[in-house]
Amino acid sequence: MAGDRHQFILGLVIKKMREEGATVYGVDGNYPGLFGERISLPPQIMRHRPDAIGVKADGQICIGEAKTENDISNSRTYEQLQDFSAVELNGRLCEVFIGVPQTGEDLFNRSLERWGLKGSQNIYVLFVPDEIIND
Repeated sequence: MAGDRHQFILGLVIKKMREEGATVYGVDGNYPGLFGERISLPPQIMRHRPDAIGVKADGQICIGEAKTENDISNSRTYEQLQDFSAVELNGRLCEVFIGVPQTGEDLFNRSLERWGLKGSQNIYVLFVPDEIIND
């Protein structure tokens, strides 16, 4: 079960996905949906199941991931980002929204560069101020 910090960051990622026009139809975690409706698990994409998945009106698939401090230096995180940012669904690369605690920004950016993902046009990073993250 994901911790409270992860769930809080995921909620902000989902909010950002919705702001960008995505309708979220799959969430791996405790998320009640807009009106408390049950949301199913996202499908596995390549080697991993994302935390959230949605689709925009034009068919653009959006993937959401939340990461805590412990995930930033984890190779699994970058394996996920490689998979999610490289897959084409509905004829287009998926948009990947990832939430990371602000205190991990430098390490996360260095890791993105090391993994060859820095500057990816379809990866959007939301750095969440630590003082608003619920413990």
